[in-house]
Amino acid sequence: MSRYSKKRTAANFAIYFVIISALSMVSFIYAQSVPIPRPEPGKKARIIVTTDGEVDDRDSMTRLLMMANEWEIEGLIYASSGSHWLGREWAGVEWIQAKIASYGRDYHNFRKHAEGYPTPDELLAKVFVGNIHNVAETERRTPGADRIVEVLLDDKPGPVYLQAWGGVGTIAAALKIIQREFPNEIEKVNKKAVLYLISDQDQVFQSYVAPNWPKLHVLLNRGQFGAFGYGARNNPLPHRVFFERPWLEGYILTSGGALTGSYEAEEGAFRSEGDTPAFLHQIDVGLRSLEHPSYGGWGGRFVQEAPGKSNVWVSASDDGNMGKPIWRFATAIQFEWAARAAWAVTPAYRNANHPPIVVVEGQMDRSVKPGEIVELDASASRDPDGDQLHYIWWQYRDAGSYNGKVKITNYDKPIAAVQVPLDGKTGDTIHIIAEVTDAGKPPLTRYARIILTVQDK
Repeated sequence: MSRYSKKRTAANFAIYFVIISALSMVSFIYAQSVPIPRPEPGKKARIIVTTDGEVDDRDSMTRLLMMANEWEIEGLIYASSGSHWLGREWAGVEWIQAKIASYGRDYHNFRKHAEGYPTPDELLAKVFVGNIHNVAETERRTPGADRIVEVLLDDKPGPVYLQAWGGVGTIAAALKIIQREFPNEIEKVNKKAVLYLISDQDQVFQSYVAPNWPKLHVLLNRGQFGAFGYGARNNPLPHRVFFERPWLEGYILTSGGALTGSYEAEEGAFRSEGDTPAFLHQIDVGLRSLEHPSYGGWGGRFVQEAPGKSNVWVSASDDGNMGKPIWRFATAIQFEWAARAAWAVTPAYRNANHPPIVVVEGQMDRSVKPGEIVELDASASRDPDGDQLHYIWWQYRDAGSYNGKVKITNYDKPIAAVQVPLDGKTGDTIHIIAEVTDAGKPPLTRYARIILTVQDK
């Protein structure tokens, strides 16, 4: 039991006001960029989802539950947004439980294909009602806000990712409780919480969180989510086909699972899952995206809003395209979803496909010299189903600090070679991705990222 669970006594608000005012001023003056927390190696990310129940949220929840083995789910919380709250286009406080009921019908098959799927009862115990009565509601004490406080103040190691699929009000309500009742824990929360916001849908981030919690780590997705939102149909080819009716009907809507049967498509086509990047970001597929927001991965890529002064990271563009950090991975993401749809109706492990295991020989971070030829060997990679593996090595130029293009020999073989550019300068980083896809149905992809740092002396 956390200290929060034990302590629910009334506070002396006058004393707390003085303390919080002083702490807020100190935080404002001395806020600076510090490394973003990440899970310990081999540990799953802990996540809390807040959602306003819009139709795209409900579709994102379908996908999240199909992939529920990928995280430690600590909370699924009803929350308001700038467009949806109790009495205004509100979906109620029962739809998450209904999704979990569908999950329960698929659960026994899911667990045949991967370890870590929570039981339906475990998920139901994590459902809470947060601040839903109005837009930007942060003063009301709710079970959802209390749950966030409890998790942030527990003694489990590693970060807690607070996802705002709708507004930030419930998260802010929890932060206000901590400010008011647990001022000595503020620094702990600063080091533990990572907010992933799908925009600032109720303006609470700007009005309360940013000025009062300047040390919090925040990933603010202001536009990349459109690649999985209502703009997904505008993704370029070949990625667009994975959001069109033939693909969705062929792989998802007719798959026969209970969860996919609850998916709210738009006349058979992909409607929107604008909140899906919030949880894709915390799946470990080998891209190392939790190590640094600028690395990029399935949940997008981010740049620091005010380097050296702020821990807020905002949407980045790849090659000048805001959606590319996500849609460049859309093929792999959608086939991963299709595989989960197949797992839901396949009781035998041998009758479904499972992702490959990528193994690269040597260190993932290497110091190199200009002109050096660096061998990269992923030949020890394997597939649990015995499928043939296909390899692509590519440079993620936007993630590295070296702006030029590097030469990769045998880019489509298990063993490739990278020529370090002669004009590389000390400190330049070059990100090389090993993308390994199996020949199963549907094909599944995993990665490794090797970061080369130039030392020209």
